[in-house]
Amino acid sequence: MSGMVKVTDLEKQMLGRVDPFDMLEISKVKRYISIEKQIRKLQQSINKDGVMVTTVNASQEFIKANPALNELNKLTKTLIALENSIKFTGLPEPLKKENDLDSKDNDEPKVSDLY
Repeated sequence: MSGMVKVTDLEKQMLGRVDPFDMLEISKVKRYISIEKQIRKLQQSINKDGVMVTTVNASQEFIKANPALNELNKLTKTLIALENSIKFTGLPEPLKKENDLDSKDNDEPKVSDLY
């Protein structure tokens, strides 16, 4: 499989694997999806601005690591902990393929190897 999984497909699959009457688990899946979207936005920013950024401070100019990298690492750790706390039931159902190439959920960041 190449590229990133669509967020909507991920959410459908995760919701299909939790008890639909357990509001806590549904809430965890919704939080997971929200964090996943934030991670993808950070990845886009890192792709755009680069891993290293130039900071200008008065007459000084220096290069430092992109602060988005730290945020990406924090969110990734949170995402993993949240995923481990979700009580999944059974195996995931295969997703139905849709010809939705214009969807904005599939942003395919280039810096996916950062986490």
